[in-house]
Amino acid sequence: MVLVGDGRVSEASAGSAAGLLEPAALARLLGGRLPEAELTPATGVAYDSRRVRPGDAFFALRGSSGHGVAHADAALAAGAAFLVSDVPHPRAIVVDDSWRALEALASAARSLLRSPVVGVTGSAGKTTVKTLLTAALGGRSTPGNLNTVPALAAALVAAARADAGLPPAAGDLAGDGGPGSPVVLELGVDRPGEMDELVAVTRPDHAVLTTVGESHLSKLGDVEAVAREKGALLAAAPGVRVAGEAAAGRLPPEVLARTHVARLVGPESEPVRLPAPARGEAAGRLDGMTLRAFGTAFELPWPGRAMAENALLVLTAARLLGVEPAAAFAAVARARLEKGRLRRLRLREVTVIDDSYNSNPLSAALALEVLGREPRPRAAFLGDMRELGPVSRQRHLELGEATRGLDLVVAIGEEAAALAEANPAARHVPSWREAAGLLDLVPPGATVLVKGSRSLELERLVEALAERFGPAQDEPAAPAGGAGPAWRAAAPVPPAEEVGR
Repeated sequence: MVLVGDGRVSEASAGSAAGLLEPAALARLLGGRLPEAELTPATGVAYDSRRVRPGDAFFALRGSSGHGVAHADAALAAGAAFLVSDVPHPRAIVVDDSWRALEALASAARSLLRSPVVGVTGSAGKTTVKTLLTAALGGRSTPGNLNTVPALAAALVAAARADAGLPPAAGDLAGDGGPGSPVVLELGVDRPGEMDELVAVTRPDHAVLTTVGESHLSKLGDVEAVAREKGALLAAAPGVRVAGEAAAGRLPPEVLARTHVARLVGPESEPVRLPAPARGEAAGRLDGMTLRAFGTAFELPWPGRAMAENALLVLTAARLLGVEPAAAFAAVARARLEKGRLRRLRLREVTVIDDSYNSNPLSAALALEVLGREPRPRAAFLGDMRELGPVSRQRHLELGEATRGLDLVVAIGEEAAALAEANPAARHVPSWREAAGLLDLVPPGATVLVKGSRSLELERLVEALAERFGPAQDEPAAPAGGAGPAWRAAAPVPPAEEVGR
């Protein structure tokens, strides 16, 4: 018998985990056909030929621009043990559908886990909350922003192998947790029905919903559809459920009745009227850089209301899962945020707020709020907010209005032209390269916000800023990782308790 958190496993469990990537057992699991060539067992999962590690099983997936089997030889040259493909190859287990095969493997790995699984989603902040919650729980998580079926499959296989005492492939899991510690998975969706697919694979025990806003509207349609898609995670999780206040205001009553709500109150916030009573509430107040919650004052290492909301969500979820707020926050404060998510970089002449990973109206407004708290001069390099469908022009015009009064504004990309229309003082350029040519306009001593949709590659502009004004140093200069609190398999807080009150 495996006990959650103590790392002990049975021989049968170890054998099952090993069988996940043993060719004959994997072929049976996937209903596939083995090739004539003898295949050696794999130790990890890969789905991008550029990132194959020696010993990986390379899943050749069909995508919008081609089929992964075209990169089979490159994957094998990089050390892949074998392929799984729905297109024949001499070293492939041939299956009917590579995507469905990967989902089946992920589901099988999930069944072998002896660890609680926490799903995190939202229109903004989900990667940051995932990172902070992993630290608070002393757990493991998907690295970076990897939040789709292929990355989740790789992470689940790695976690199942680790829980069984087998060496997991390097890079598929982040965090300091060992076997049996919680697995925190970021779940990202951009089309109707996708959350149901992710939930079916990951079967989360607990769930956290950060925010709901205008994101991926070109496929999801409107904010109500976003709320339905994101809320499906809370509806599916049988254990602890936590939502941010704004997201909770869009949940159906039957989901809200089983969900704890984290509210950040104060003079700058209007309370969100909930459509029905929630299971419980955790209230916090932000005073400058101090978050007051659970009877304690926490000195935040990051500025802004958005990060305070993220911290309150994490502390609420951690407490419900058996970790006291003080211990959770000690680990959270040591965590290093992912690149491109409101990370502050202190350069010789300027400070950069690197929020370059992605952008939508909600996250852009939150980033500008952080910038607005900085002393002048203030500069913003703002790229397109893509996938907004018919509301794109209006939202860019509104973003432009919000930038009036900044000392320098550079709009980047085709859709951001509307931003420059709304703010005549803004300069408009087509790409990060031209924006980098305007760095001499940045006032000395300025705080510079960089934000835009992922496809604009604005992380390169951050690199150009570091080269022009460097060297860079994270703020706060906290050590990566660190010993987080031990996971305790405590019972969730009873329904009658109002957390934080």
